Amino acid sequence: MGHAGIGRDMSIAALEQKLARSFGYEYAVMAGRARSALVALIEVLRKGDNIPVLLPENICSVLVTAIRAGGGTVVTVPVSADTGLPDDQAFVAAMNGQPTPGIVMPTHLYGFLGDYSQTVKIARAKGWFILENDTNAVRCHGDAPFGDGLLMSFGYAKPLEVGRGGAIMTNEANLAKEIQSRLSTYGPLNEAAIKQENDLMLQRRAMRKSLDVADPELIRICDMETALSRFRFDGRDCDLIRAKLDQFPAERTERLARKEIWDRALEPLDSILHPVPLPQPVPWRLIRRAVTGRAPFADILWQNDIDAGINYRSLWREMPAEYLTGTAPASDLWGETVLNLWVTKDYHRPRIEKAADLLMKAAHDQ
Repeated sequence: MGHAGIGRDMSIAALEQKLARSFGYEYAVMAGRARSALVALIEVLRKGDNIPVLLPENICSVLVTAIRAGGGTVVTVPVSADTGLPDDQAFVAAMNGQPTPGIVMPTHLYGFLGDYSQTVKIARAKGWFILENDTNAVRCHGDAPFGDGLLMSFGYAKPLEVGRGGAIMTNEANLAKEIQSRLSTYGPLNEAAIKQENDLMLQRRAMRKSLDVADPELIRICDMETALSRFRFDGRDCDLIRAKLDQFPAERTERLARKEIWDRALEPLDSILHPVPLPQPVPWRLIRRAVTGRAPFADILWQNDIDAGINYRSLWREMPAEYLTGTAPASDLWGETVLNLWVTKDYHRPRIEKAADLLMKAAHDQ
């Protein structure tokens, strides 16, 4: 195992070694934000030309602005209404539809582990870079990577939650060094930049209910987000991230236990609140699909101080059309049905059972 740079700050280098070892890669490179590592990766791989970056259409919109900042072209891939993930063949079709290879980014939304065996096979044959997304850190300590790289965020509400910082991992020493070289030219993630990020997020949130993707104000926000994509890691949070890594195996066990409590409590509602038919080795959330629509179930939970989650909508409903290529919106059915229930420490058995009772009441009242 190793790290990317010679003469790097020893605390950062030690953290990078620990990250790489934990997630089955040879090298890790820290960044101020995960999206900054993605920008650097695209800048290194594209060799002067824009390259396609394939990703699920219901992923976080900041990845779109990061891809744009790095010189990539976003290609959205439709997701299944049953799982919230693109099917294996959807990625294959999207790759076959591109004139040149680029980056393909399978994700494991909320911790559900999809089968991307054909995606990997075709990507290897055609020279695509397979970038695993941490959306849930489904693998840790011993599981072999299936990608050429792993992008990981330590932001708020992530499994390894610190509030800032990100990393990219790879098995290629030269690639790691090139990414580190790019990142070293970026500015630090200072308090002024964090305030700008938060202000833009609040402006987006205020527009969400009546959002027009052609609104010049949305385009202004997205352009500003694009400009706020390049940050290097300054080492401030090394100890916090290291501690989160140490705690992760125990936390994974605790999350699985809370998921089991949720599953038992909701079992009488399985025909109305459908479980997702995929393995979930590291639950980020407990997910159920309300086949008759999420609104009455979400409303009764919110009214009783229980978080029902806010779903990522299709990027086509969040971003200016000129930022995207690929499929038109296909994830609406997923977003309109999904309840995102928490498996964090504040959701103990009594609170989970209270939530289940409320959901049963909502089902009965329909």
